[in-house]
Amino acid sequence: MADQSDAAPSASTETKRTPQSLITEEQVKAALKADKGDDARLTSWAVKDFTKKGDNYACVVTSIEVRYSASGSERGVTYVAKLNPCRQPETLKRFATAVFEKEIGFYEQIAPVLNAELVAIGQDPLKFAKCFALFRETDSEVIILEDLRKSGFQMFDRKKGMDKAHTTLVVKELGRLHAASVIMMNNMPCKLGERYPFILKDFSSFNENSYDDFSNIFAAYLNNAAAMTEKIGGYGNVVTWMRETAPVCVDLFDEQLKSSPPFEVICHGDCWNNNVLFRYNDEGVPTDVRLVDLQVCRKASPATDLNYLLYTSLNGGERREHLDSFLKSYHNSFCNVLKDGDRDAPFTLEDLKGEYHNKNLFGLLMAVMIVPIVVSEAAEMLDLDNIDTDDVEVLIKDQREKSLQQVDNNPLLKPRLLSVFDEMIEYKVICVKKD
Repeated sequence: MADQSDAAPSASTETKRTPQSLITEEQVKAALKADKGDDARLTSWAVKDFTKKGDNYACVVTSIEVRYSASGSERGVTYVAKLNPCRQPETLKRFATAVFEKEIGFYEQIAPVLNAELVAIGQDPLKFAKCFALFRETDSEVIILEDLRKSGFQMFDRKKGMDKAHTTLVVKELGRLHAASVIMMNNMPCKLGERYPFILKDFSSFNENSYDDFSNIFAAYLNNAAAMTEKIGGYGNVVTWMRETAPVCVDLFDEQLKSSPPFEVICHGDCWNNNVLFRYNDEGVPTDVRLVDLQVCRKASPATDLNYLLYTSLNGGERREHLDSFLKSYHNSFCNVLKDGDRDAPFTLEDLKGEYHNKNLFGLLMAVMIVPIVVSEAAEMLDLDNIDTDDVEVLIKDQREKSLQQVDNNPLLKPRLLSVFDEMIEYKVICVKKD
């Protein structure tokens, strides 16, 4: 152990608490026991960071390299740990508490029920990482998961935009998740939110401050998108629409998340290409998928997950060309699960297409927030880990400057955004014409 000074450190020299420091030996032992059984004895462990700026937003992700003994031999295993980011502004602290409540609740309470329902009807469990340990102490939350890299899973280059093969794997798994939740809810003696209150919490209702927090943040994103679009040129009426919509966009967001049968499922909630991993064959073709980061799981229309994915993670041409195929693949997967459970599908493919377009506004709102992140380089990103102010105006100004720089410096941004606007004009979500 390093020498310690007798004098207490001053406030100015006190070491800042890091997310990695939240991991304890007892937590590692708990994960090891859950994974390898009572016979496993921890020998050593070390935290090894592997993510880069732009990979983590609501939390910090790192890995834990573990050595242990079992059955008389020395062995090793690696886990992935999701950690409270230990950010200083109160707004970011409140957000971290809320999303960890949701993800811990999902892994601890909902995922086991969903998987039990699937196994009971002869289906495979959902394609998530295995969860080995959960620790919910406020401001010190830790989730320890299976390291999917060891099974060959990896992130897709988000700046490229997912193609048909990658997207089809994702929508099929979303169909299985949504269908499993329909079976689960039908078998419950009470309403979903009564048993799992956290599933009903969302951006504007996380806590008593959330509405104002996210009203300001969502409006800032929309105004930033308007500034970028104005700089691109040629879409003046879209700029006007975004600026007029910004003050009420959180209310529109909430309205889009309202659900009712038959379009009522448990959604992933944050399904974009940063939160899916793929495994490939020797020819580089994606053959399997894992959905990660359930921090914004919610009860909503399945069309919100589909809009989120297709408008944040695909280039416009790919989305346009294959939209019918994606919706059909999703619906087939959804119906196959229900069929194995001897249940009728609550909506047809044509019904789904209509609902998808009913939720296009949700896709637009998410696109203007997420697309600049998807195509960005590290230097273009707002550094959340070094923010020390709750002054939203300061954060908005910083992000707007970075966004406007992207217009000049990032050739991927313009076609991605404009393809979204063109579709939203065509679908009359934005009821204007281009200049």
